[in-house]
Amino acid sequence: MADLGRQLREYLAQSKAAAAGGSGATPAPPPVGGSQEGAGDGGGLRAWLGVLNPFSPGAVPDAPGGAAWPWASEADPWLPGLSRWQRLAGSGLCALLAALCFGLAALCAPLLLLRARKFALLWSLGSLCALGAAALLRGPGRLLREPGRGALLYLGALLGTLYAALGLRSTALTVLGAAVQLGTAAA
Repeated sequence: MADLGRQLREYLAQSKAAAAGGSGATPAPPPVGGSQEGAGDGGGLRAWLGVLNPFSPGAVPDAPGGAAWPWASEADPWLPGLSRWQRLAGSGLCALLAALCFGLAALCAPLLLLRARKFALLWSLGSLCALGAAALLRGPGRLLREPGRGALLYLGALLGTLYAALGLRSTALTVLGAAVQLGTAAA
């Protein structure tokens, strides 16, 4: 903010100097990226907007009064090349896919006896996408650091349901896996 105030004072000083000189030429506005000395290091307006945008590379995550990344302050070792913005966008995409799969599974629910494998497959893919969204937000390393027994059972039932539906194409095993999956999720 102080940089913006300094730029405004420089601009006004240039305007007064041009008006006093009587040349009639309009003064050039200051560069948008900042002043000449701050243009190389990302100063000026870009740096000021970076403080407002918590996902910009120049934003300080734990600065007092600034917006902080609420899920993870350190980089996840499993996702070393992803920025916070990329992780948030990927998580949003996974959440959208999860909602789509859950919605399609809800459409198959009235025909559950006829389309049990399709329902279980869509529900399991939705669960997998939802887990992917959570893993992108928190980081897979943090999410899998201390999994409980229930989480491992749910993940096993989820993968078993997908294997029975896609690999074995067995309706009975798919229904069994989905029942274990729903029972584990409810507990």
